[in-house]
Amino acid sequence: MLGFDGVPLAGASIVPSAEGPATFFNARGKEIVRKDLPMITKSRSINTSWKDWHGQTHHGTQTRSYETYPREHIAPPGEFLTAVETDGGIAMATRIIDRTEPEESIANLLNLYLECFPHFEIVDPNLAVPVRVEKVNWRILPPGKFPFDRAMQVLDNYLEQLTESDRAAARQRIRTITRHEPDFMAVGLGGFSEYIVFGFTRKSRYVFESPETGNATYIFRNEWEEVSQLTKRQILQEQLQEARIIHTSRWAIEVSEAIQRK
Repeated sequence: MLGFDGVPLAGASIVPSAEGPATFFNARGKEIVRKDLPMITKSRSINTSWKDWHGQTHHGTQTRSYETYPREHIAPPGEFLTAVETDGGIAMATRIIDRTEPEESIANLLNLYLECFPHFEIVDPNLAVPVRVEKVNWRILPPGKFPFDRAMQVLDNYLEQLTESDRAAARQRIRTITRHEPDFMAVGLGGFSEYIVFGFTRKSRYVFESPETGNATYIFRNEWEEVSQLTKRQILQEQLQEARIIHTSRWAIEVSEAIQRK
C-alpha cells in the first residue's frame, strides 16, 4: 500500500508510489514540451544488435542521437502521507493545510489523496493527536560488499518493470557501479522507487542510479543520515550533488571517475 511493505505503524510517513496521474506528478514531477524553442540534439543509450560489413551479428549497448524539442521539468511536490492511529485503526493523513496556500497546491494534495483512497475527511489540526513522524523513503539492505551478483538478487524483480532493452542497459550500468565494490545499498520506496543507491561509506559517497534509460545518475558526498533525508526536489533541482551524470555514451567513464575521485 502506497509503497509500504505492509500496514504501517503510526508515524510512518511516505511519498506515495507513482501509480496514477496525481501520484506520478507528486513523486516525479512532469515535463512540458517547449515547441516554442528550437530543437536540440539529445542522446539515448539502448541495448540492441547489429550486423557488420561481413554479416556478423553483434550485441551491445549503442548510443543514438536524435532531434527533439527542449523539455522544461516541473519539480515534484513530494507530498508525504503519514500514518496516524485512530479509533478505527491506522489512517493516512496529509500535512496541515494552510488556507492561504495557492489553490493549485491544495488541489494537488486533495487529488493525491483521492487517487489513493475512495474518500477523505477534513479535520481540525488542533484535534489531532501529536505523533512522532518517521519518513520511510528507503529500504536499506544488510551491510557488506555488493558485487554485481548480490545486487542483482535484490534488483531482478525490480527491473522486470522495464522494457527488455532498458533492462539490459540498466544491468550494464549496475555492473559498472558494482565493479567499484560498494559496501552499502538501498532501494527507494514509494515515490522514491525509481532510485537505487550504492554507497561507498569510507568516502561518504552515494550513487543514486535510476534504471530508467534517459535519466541521470546523481552522486552525493555526505553521511547517509543526511543524504537519506533529501527530498525529490532537492535531488533533482537544488544542485546539492557532487556530480550529475546523464545516461550517454560517456556515462561509464564519467561515473567511474566520480566514484574514484578523492
